Amino acid sequence: MLKTSFLALSLGVSLTFSDAHAKLVQILHTNDTHSFLNNTNHDSEVGGSSRLKALIDYYKDAAKKEGISTITLDGGDFLEGNIYYMADKGQKSFNVHNSVGYDAVALGNHDYLMGAQGLDDILKNTDLNFSFLAANVTSSSKYPNIRDKLQAYKELEIDGMKIAILGLTTSDFFFSWTLDGSTIESPYKTAQDYEKILKKRNNDFIIALTHIGVNRDLKLAKKTSNIDLVVGGHSHTTLFEPLYEKNKRDVKVPVVQAGFHTKYLGRIVVDLEKGKPLKVVSYQLVPVKYNGEDQEVKSLVEDADQELDNMYGREWLNENVGYSDLKEEDKSGSRKWAYFIADALREKAGTDLAMHVSSMNGENYPIGHINRRDIMNSIPRVFDMKDTHGWSIYTVKVNGLLLKTLCETLAHFGQPLSFSGMTLQWVKTPFGPKIAKALINGKKINIFKDYTVALTEGIVRGAVEISPKTKVILKNPLKTQFKIWETLEEKIEKDIKNINKMTEANHAFFFPDVD
Repeated sequence: MLKTSFLALSLGVSLTFSDAHAKLVQILHTNDTHSFLNNTNHDSEVGGSSRLKALIDYYKDAAKKEGISTITLDGGDFLEGNIYYMADKGQKSFNVHNSVGYDAVALGNHDYLMGAQGLDDILKNTDLNFSFLAANVTSSSKYPNIRDKLQAYKELEIDGMKIAILGLTTSDFFFSWTLDGSTIESPYKTAQDYEKILKKRNNDFIIALTHIGVNRDLKLAKKTSNIDLVVGGHSHTTLFEPLYEKNKRDVKVPVVQAGFHTKYLGRIVVDLEKGKPLKVVSYQLVPVKYNGEDQEVKSLVEDADQELDNMYGREWLNENVGYSDLKEEDKSGSRKWAYFIADALREKAGTDLAMHVSSMNGENYPIGHINRRDIMNSIPRVFDMKDTHGWSIYTVKVNGLLLKTLCETLAHFGQPLSFSGMTLQWVKTPFGPKIAKALINGKKINIFKDYTVALTEGIVRGAVEISPKTKVILKNPLKTQFKIWETLEEKIEKDIKNINKMTEANHAFFFPDVD
């Protein structure tokens, strides 16, 4: 009679563990947690690091009782993305992530937006409990802690098998310029090089731990020969079932990703047998809604809260300043909030139009009563930890003809765009998105006129770095005295009641396809 384990039954499968060839391994994974240390978007009962740690420990313990080993992975972007990131210049968030129990963590682009020196300082002050991975990053000797602590891969011995975890991060340049003095190579070329190295090192299986997005994960599988599983991040994709792509050897490679903001814990059980393809036995996304909390991690989160209270004042952070009639379930809530931000920029700066990259505010738009912490979390971006009130607002003068080029350049780099005061009609071409028609405040763009444009610091500093075209277009940008969080607070106090009624009238929105 076959022996069936409790863990196997919980997965809805029947397995025998007397079979010497059946080597089950449990892989727990997260990605894009973005310093959501207390809870996920809009739900105080779900997510957060202490619940996540307790849930991870529960599944580790359950597997261990069955003689099953566990690998715990994170696909990167665990720092910037929530006001907690500001606590002690990112150190508090890093400390929390360092205590969750990961074996390996990929470097995400939002993990170095404080700049290379900021990340180097954090790593100097941290004894890493996980392997920090990015094989395609070569760091400058100016930052010895990044150079020494950022690794290409991690190797594990499990049940007589050797398993390599290969880390890869996005090479997109829109933010990578902040990792000063470093080079980020193509993840595809890097993976092709390292899979050969790792096979020569007698690894039986290779897991790619990536921060490149799900579409590129599929392309990565297709372009390589020996990667057996891709555990991804960056695109915030909630995959309730693995996706599959055939590699160069015509073997199906599973790709998994667990959403974002600590809402889910990914749990995959694989059957490993030397010389045979990795087999997925079970896969699920488990909501991080667990009765228990890890007290050590909870204490670290409380330390971060105390640091924020010291920085801003608890009463000031939690004071209600307005109300939003947006709803949690509103699928266009993020887009409406992006319109609201663009309007706030234009009105504050007194410009003809405003441009905003809506991915910079994301899905954590405010609902119900709004306090200042909600405002900060609705667009939680800084490049310099000294900017404790968020990005600055910039203004530029752009010629009507060049304005189209600016929009097309940003769209080409995969940035979802929102505008105030301008409407656009887009067409797709073999060379990328192009503007078919453009109106500013209801009038056709005059290609001989200079228009004033309000922009966030993210667009100005990012765009100037990514393309010589934008350096010409955004000539002599003016950094105003206005800060984004204060500007949004003023706008909220005036007319937040109208946010749910915002449409594309006098706005424009474009979300490009990203490969």
